[in-house]
Parts: sequence; structure tokens; C-alpha cells
Amino acid sequence: MAKKIQTKNEATKRNQTQLDPNELKGVIRDGLANMSMPDREEFFRTLEAEMRKISLNVRAYLIPLGIPGRSPEDLTPSEVGHLVRYLKLTVPKAMPAVERAMARYTVFSGNAEPGSRLAA
Repeated sequence: MAKKIQTKNEATKRNQTQLDPNELKGVIRDGLANMSMPDREEFFRTLEAEMRKISLNVRAYLIPLGIPGRSPEDLTPSEVGHLVRYLKLTVPKAMPAVERAMARYTVFSGNAEPGSRLAA
């Protein structure tokens, strides 16, 4: 039985990297909504740092989305979700950076099935 649980957890991690853009947006939004404000700001700074490592400027992608966030505390969970969705659709090379940023926060590892909260 423990083996099945481990396999399911491994599948969950793989699924998060293979989610469609809308599902990924929901995972990010819901995860950030469950974080404290300082943790949200830290997540965004982590995302910025990871994207800088691959020579991408995350703030340059905020403007085309109409997100005026000048600092991490200005961004809502929905706005960060929109940003990640946009990156998945238009900048696939940014996804490893998003995945590394998500991996640092346990709140994203608990989302087993996207949309599962609707099944109630």
C-alpha cells in the first residue's frame, strides 16, 4: 500500500509539470492564496531569480498582460497565475524556471488533482 501512495505522489509531481495552462494557473493561484503575504512576495522573488538564470525578465511579461505590479506585494495570486499561464503558452523555455520556483514551496506539492475542489 505504501508503494501505491509513493507512486501516486510521484505521479502528482509529474502532472503539475504537464498541466494545461489553465490548470497550472489555478494551481499557482490557489497555492498563493494559501500563503501569507511575505511568502507570496518571496515566491515571486524566487520566480524572478529563476527566470534571470535563463536570461528572462519576468517583469517584461507583466506589461503585455496589463498587470501594473511594480513590486511583489502589488501582485495578486490571480495575476501571478495569469503570468504563469501566459509563460506556459508563449515562453515554453521559462517553464523549468517556474517548476524550480514551485518546487521550493510545499503548498504546490499538495495539489493532487487540478479542479478536484469542484467535485464536492
